[in-house]
Amino acid sequence: MKGIAERIVGPTLRKYGVPEWVDPYVYKYLKSNPLTVVKFATSFIDTKRKKGEVTKKYVRLPNGTTFSMDSIIHLLNLFYYGEDRMVGIYKRWSEGGSEYSARFSAMIPSKAKHARALKNMMEGLGRRPDTKEPRELKEVFDYIGSLLAWNDRIIATNVVLRGSYANVFGSIFFKVFYPVSPEFMRSLGKAFASDAVDNEWGFEEAKRIIREGLMPEERVLELARELTARVLLSIEANMRFARQAKILREMELLRDIAVANPFHTLKELGLDVDVPLEIRTVSALARSLGRAKRAGRK
Repeated sequence: MKGIAERIVGPTLRKYGVPEWVDPYVYKYLKSNPLTVVKFATSFIDTKRKKGEVTKKYVRLPNGTTFSMDSIIHLLNLFYYGEDRMVGIYKRWSEGGSEYSARFSAMIPSKAKHARALKNMMEGLGRRPDTKEPRELKEVFDYIGSLLAWNDRIIATNVVLRGSYANVFGSIFFKVFYPVSPEFMRSLGKAFASDAVDNEWGFEEAKRIIREGLMPEERVLELARELTARVLLSIEANMRFARQAKILREMELLRDIAVANPFHTLKELGLDVDVPLEIRTVSALARSLGRAKRAGRK
């Protein structure tokens, strides 16, 4: 089974720039049904000659996969909420006269543009953004907004948040959905590409902070654990929508990759990271946070 996956899936993932450390997660996902290997690979093959379909009730991808419109709008609402929250956070961080303040101030227009693009896309599909805050996702951004040290803020946004959300969910979402609705996704893609320079600066600064030892290694890992645990809870909170959309196993795969991603990145940047141990630690922390929330609501 693994040999088949390596021949079919491995080259496909490399084509889209997916790092090799992701492969074991994909093989685990495919293990129960070897026929899924072909389906998984073909779902990412160039589909430019095929057309998807967008109706008021569903979205059908070029590979034949169909999602209810409610599921699509729910996903877009989550992206929209995250971008809109980051606008507010960046505005607070831009106060003051430091170089970092200026950097985050300069990123506000592109973040606002992302939010508008998502809002316009939902309106183009005949819906409006949900005004109700998604509780678990709110707690992710509340945690980020509570960070006071610049080094914490830069690591949180450019290593953890980008690794768990943008690189895993945003990238795959764009690549899969673009052929379905180019009139919406083309403008969305341009909006998200608009801050490439700022993203490059943020990640390079995060690398410098880590490689020059400007932040204690244990603090880096503590921050990654605390934020990733909250990310995990936010993903788990949306599993019922994945079940309704009949993509539960796919969402579980993305969840596992999202949790592992920040720690693989930190390891690549030179920290002594035991990734499997960190994943277990994050899972235990998420369970602890979940129990505390449930107890607080009683």
